[in-house]
Amino acid sequence: MFGYIRTDTPEMRVRENEYYRAVYCGLCRSQGKCTGQCSRFTLNYDFVFLALLRLAIAGEQPQIKKGRCMAHPLRKRAYVAHCEPLAYCAHAAAILTYGKIIDDINDEKGTKRLKAKLARPLAAGMRRKALKQYSELDKLVSDGLKKLSMIESQRLASVDIPADAFGEILADIVSYGLEGNDKKIMRKIGKHIGRWIYIVDAADDLQEDIKRQRFNAFACLYNGTIPDEDRETVANSLRLELLAAEPAFDLIEYNELYDIEAIVSNIIYRGMPNTAEKVLGINQCKCNDNIVKGKTENG
Repeated sequence: MFGYIRTDTPEMRVRENEYYRAVYCGLCRSQGKCTGQCSRFTLNYDFVFLALLRLAIAGEQPQIKKGRCMAHPLRKRAYVAHCEPLAYCAHAAAILTYGKIIDDINDEKGTKRLKAKLARPLAAGMRRKALKQYSELDKLVSDGLKKLSMIESQRLASVDIPADAFGEILADIVSYGLEGNDKKIMRKIGKHIGRWIYIVDAADDLQEDIKRQRFNAFACLYNGTIPDEDRETVANSLRLELLAAEPAFDLIEYNELYDIEAIVSNIIYRGMPNTAEKVLGINQCKCNDNIVKGKTENG
C-alpha cells in the first residue's frame, strides 16, 4: 500500500491523536513479533487504517500499554497491546509488501528495480512467516496482483478498470477471515478505498511515470497529463468512492470504541479528501462539507 490514508491531525482531539499513535506503535510492535523486526520498516499509514477497521469490527476495546522501543528509547509511549486484529494486519502487510516488490521487479527499471531486487530477500522472509497462517490470503493477493498486471499490460484508455482490480485486492485483504455481515461491510469498504488509492496513486505518479515511460492509467486515458479542466472530474470520482463506502462505514458497530470511530471519521471525511486535494492541486475544501455531513463532530 502507498501511505495515502492519513488523518487530518489539526482536526483531531488530543486523546484521538494519542489513540491513533498508540495503534501505530502497537502495529509496529506486532509486525516485529509476527514477521520479524526488519518488517517494522515497512509500516505505513494505510495499514494503520486497516488496523483501525479490524479493531472496530472486532468490537472489543484493546488493551493500552506503555513502553520503550528502539525508535523511542528515552520515553515510554502508549501502544495497543498485541492482539488478533493487529497480528492479522502485520501478516497482511508482509504479504502485500512482497507482492509490491515483485511487481516493482517486473515493471520498474534502473535504480528502482535494483532496490526492489535488494529488498526481495527480506520481503520473502516476512512472507514466509505470514504463509504459516495465511497461505490462502497470499494466493488471493498474488492472483489479484497478476490480474492487475495483466490489465495494465493492455494499456487500456481507462482508469476505472485497473482501479476496480486493485479494489478487489483490497476488499480481499480487509475482509479476510470475517463472516456474514462483517465480511460484507468490510468488502464494500475495501473495494471503494482500494479504488480510491489506485486513482490517487496514478494521479500522484503521473509525471514521473511519463518521464520514465512506465504505465500510468491517466497517461493512457489522456495521452499525457490530466488537462486542468478534467482535474475536477477526477476529484469528483474520488469523492464518489468515499460516498459509496459511507453506508458500510455507518454499519460498523463501534460499541464503546468512541476514539476509533472518531479517528476513522476524521480519516475518510477530512484526511483522505485533503490528500486528494494536494495530489490533484485543486481546492476540494468547498466540497468537503458535502462529504463530511457532520461526521467529524463525533467524539
